[in-house]
Amino acid sequence: MTRLTQFLGATALATVLAGAAAAQTLTAGLAAAPSSMDPHFATTGQNQQLAAVLYDRLVHIDADGNFAPGLATSWDVSEDRLTWTFTLREGVSFHDGSAFTAADAVFTFARIPEVPNSPAPFTQRLAAIESAEAVDDHTLVVRTARPAPNLLTDLSTIYIVSQTVGDAESADFDRGTVAHGTGPYRQVSYTPGERLVVARNDAYWGDVPDFEEVTIRFLDNAASRVASLQAGEVQFIDAVPPNDLDRLRELAGIEVVAAPSARMVYMGLDQLEDTTIQIDPSVGNPFLDHRVREALSLGINREAIIDRIQFNSGAPANQFAPAGIFGHNPDIPAPVYDPERARALLAEAGYGDGWAMTIHGPAGRYVNDTDVLLAIGQMWSQLGLDIEVETVPANVYFGRATDREFSVFMVAFGITTGESSLALRNVLGTADPDRGWGSNNRFRYSNADFDAALAAAFAAFDAADREAALQEAARIAAEDVALVPLYWEGNNWAVRGNVTFTPSPDGRSLITNLSAN
Repeated sequence: MTRLTQFLGATALATVLAGAAAAQTLTAGLAAAPSSMDPHFATTGQNQQLAAVLYDRLVHIDADGNFAPGLATSWDVSEDRLTWTFTLREGVSFHDGSAFTAADAVFTFARIPEVPNSPAPFTQRLAAIESAEAVDDHTLVVRTARPAPNLLTDLSTIYIVSQTVGDAESADFDRGTVAHGTGPYRQVSYTPGERLVVARNDAYWGDVPDFEEVTIRFLDNAASRVASLQAGEVQFIDAVPPNDLDRLRELAGIEVVAAPSARMVYMGLDQLEDTTIQIDPSVGNPFLDHRVREALSLGINREAIIDRIQFNSGAPANQFAPAGIFGHNPDIPAPVYDPERARALLAEAGYGDGWAMTIHGPAGRYVNDTDVLLAIGQMWSQLGLDIEVETVPANVYFGRATDREFSVFMVAFGITTGESSLALRNVLGTADPDRGWGSNNRFRYSNADFDAALAAAFAAFDAADREAALQEAARIAAEDVALVPLYWEGNNWAVRGNVTFTPSPDGRSLITNLSAN
């Protein structure tokens, strides 16, 4: 697997020298609130960056992009590559004091498909598993219906809960009654949309965090986050607006931390039926025509968005995996801005007079997302389209997108495993719950050639064959304009006081990456 350090390059890790002596408590301000504290409710980034510090996984991915022991200390696969045996870590307890055993992993696998109303389910991560058996307390045997070279990657995203959860609902995790993981922090209290308080798990098997207690405030307004940092109300914030970076760098006692991102922001275009919800039925569904999809992509000036809205934070995107990520296809051309060609394509497709539609995006989920969406609306208006822009609070936006209430919508997917297969399977694979594909394919793209290339990648144990198949899938999607790629976000954080934040390759705002000097 290509090492993530190639992607991170020479990113500096910030150290803050000003401020008081190392504190045992800390307050953080995060841009996005979770939709649930249930670690299996949604694969969305805002949920998982909290689940990652409260719960643990069988397999970790280290800073170099390699698989590393987690709750499993070792594993091996049979000669026929259908049976995986995991040796589990001994002496690990859940936050309620109960012992972690293989039965908890079996229970977790069985629970995930039963979680109701998930806007982005985990079921596709377990699709390869035919059965799981607790041979004894510390031996887990997983059998797959066919060779599954991606199994370790999938398991690196599954958070293990105690079998004592039983038939508890997601709301019980919010209330904290069953929120018992094995992670470095334990949940103390949670107020939806406002704050989460966590306490250090001193019995954690790995590196114990510096801070005894962390209060996480959910501050979706960027100006409020920055003001709270400046006032000393919080010591750490994420999603720093690019236009504030230079100013914050000049302030004593505040340090900006920047790192490249493997999260691609894109526009999804509904491609399921002959009509689509936000466009008059008499117009039909223009997004079924490749020429229209290509025109919409050509009509976006990505360089201007990066320069004027993102203040040179981020980079124009042409595929999910940026250079340095396993599966990146270097032969896919960079996106271009050509409104004249775009208008010609629309006319050729029979839409020379345009159409009216509303485009949607989440308010405050991504950096300057509302401004980006407004800019796209203006650019598409210049192609002759009648565009309305509507933003929706992030905590309800993704559920509505999953329910297919939008014809054109902004969303993002971040690569957190060091390779592109999850993004391609989740977002672009033909929606098939039984197969575990398309859980984030809210716009219902479907291409048999793409599916075949991706299936070849999932069947390949040889790294070179696997990478070639992923690159082929990326090529097909790009040429078909499966979606409209916008840019890879830049990640920006800021800290104050005697606190250090070390970015991890997945780009998440993990409080376990905060340390006291």
